[in-house]
Amino acid sequence: MTPTPSTQVTAVTRTVAPARAGNTITLSQTFEAAPAQLWEALTSAEHLARWFGTAQGEVEPGGRYELPEMETRGRFLEVEPLQRLLLSWEYGSSASDLELLIAPPEARTDSGDDGSHGGDGQGDGSVLTLRHTVPADAHWATFGPAATGCGWDAALYALALHLAEPEAELLPRLGRFAGSAEGAEFTRATAEAWYEAHVAAGADRKPARKASVRTAAFYLGEEPELS
Repeated sequence: MTPTPSTQVTAVTRTVAPARAGNTITLSQTFEAAPAQLWEALTSAEHLARWFGTAQGEVEPGGRYELPEMETRGRFLEVEPLQRLLLSWEYGSSASDLELLIAPPEARTDSGDDGSHGGDGQGDGSVLTLRHTVPADAHWATFGPAATGCGWDAALYALALHLAEPEAELLPRLGRFAGSAEGAEFTRATAEAWYEAHVAAGADRKPARKASVRTAAFYLGEEPELS
């Protein structure tokens, strides 16, 4: 089934948790694709160019990578084929850790535990769990988890479309979507979902709401309406 913006918002489980280096935002989604297909979509430059952007580098421990269109680079810290990637995420002067885990659907729990070790890549479905640990700095205080989370929500939507249509060149379509009224609604919906995840993690409602509104406004090029 081809994903839609509305089904995509509800397909993702979102959590926020404190971490030693700051805060970890987690997104988890079940796909019909086998782990091997999902791994290829995440690590093949040919596939990434269709839904995420140009990618350069070698997927191996210690290997460097670059996403030139996003002005992002980093290093693969740990690589477990078909199961796990741990990499540094370097943008400007900011550095954070990004972890991608693939597991069979039965490994997923309501707590977000992905049961990451297991699966031979040949199953009929898989769970992708993305964990991005970012600093608890002024940026976090201003924009909260939505600043990082909304971007990854958009990426997971693109990934879902790619898995449904592996040969399609999606970036032009996604660019039009981002500038459309439907795209704006998707951004606001994901920002709202991150507000709810932030509050569920113990954040005070008022500052969490303001952070969510600021994030949506930033993504949409609008002035935030704060009360």
